[in-house]
Amino acid sequence: MSIQLTNIIVYSLVIVCDLIGVCATIFLFGIMLLRRSLIKTDKVSYLLTANNYIAFLVGSPLFIDMFINSIYGQLYSNSSFDGEQCRVKSYALYICGCAYFYSFLLQALYRLCRIVYPTRVRLQSFHGFVMLSVAQWILAASMLLPSFLLGDMKYLPDDYHCQFAPTDVRGSLIGLSVLFLVPFLSTLICYFYTMHHVRTRTTALPAINQNLSIRRDLIILSRLFFLFTFLTAVGVPHLLIPIVYAMTGYLSSWVVPFEWLLTLFSLAATCIVQIFMSPHVKKLLDRPVQGHKLVSEPGVASPLSTSKSPSRGDVASSFI
Repeated sequence: MSIQLTNIIVYSLVIVCDLIGVCATIFLFGIMLLRRSLIKTDKVSYLLTANNYIAFLVGSPLFIDMFINSIYGQLYSNSSFDGEQCRVKSYALYICGCAYFYSFLLQALYRLCRIVYPTRVRLQSFHGFVMLSVAQWILAASMLLPSFLLGDMKYLPDDYHCQFAPTDVRGSLIGLSVLFLVPFLSTLICYFYTMHHVRTRTTALPAINQNLSIRRDLIILSRLFFLFTFLTAVGVPHLLIPIVYAMTGYLSSWVVPFEWLLTLFSLAATCIVQIFMSPHVKKLLDRPVQGHKLVSEPGVASPLSTSKSPSRGDVASSFI
């Protein structure tokens, strides 16, 4: 099988992955529209989830345009899409990617405020997080602007699109560190600090509740493991490939297509995983409760309860 045919197949799979992610996004937004009354119960959580999916949805047409050009170029090798428009589209795509990763940081910050500082209402303000959601796009554009002005987003003649060139080690590592590494590590720190706070509170629980606490911690950790596994798969290949090139001085012609295949597969998987692993999103899939029967779920206080402290179950469900 020729390298051109291999690249065409890989780029076609990349487009399929992108479209799967788009379908998952449209499905989520459709459910949110149908269950608007439920969204009012936790507006900030749904706002930040929508913010995350919007970043993917805005970047999706740019992905498709880029990979269609790549397929066309593989079919007609004399083609060229070089030019300022190519670099501007690449810049816009990386802005979407940066906003996507910072949207996870906003979710982590909200959960930290909700669990560590439950009485500080201002830190959980809906309008505050609306402003932060807008600010993340401005921040993303500002942080990536130097890379764009310095010409770090280059046209790859063998792949027929613009991106951080794997052979430009300096430009790739600086740009992708801003885009991925900074928000990713910040998100990890927020979750680890929140988890530490939860574990500190757990030590004060009676021994009879220890097994339940351990079980919930395992659920939290498993959710975080799946989430960060897919997020790592989105960004790490783009950071590792320039390092490999710096060490070996060689990159195979199939590296860039497979790099994007892993990225889009992970993005699509993250879109799907969040729907079925985030408690507040899973509620949208539940059947509406008929009648006025009060049902007390494990770890969730009944409306008739006089206790005002958040339960351990509430804390656990606030994580993802």
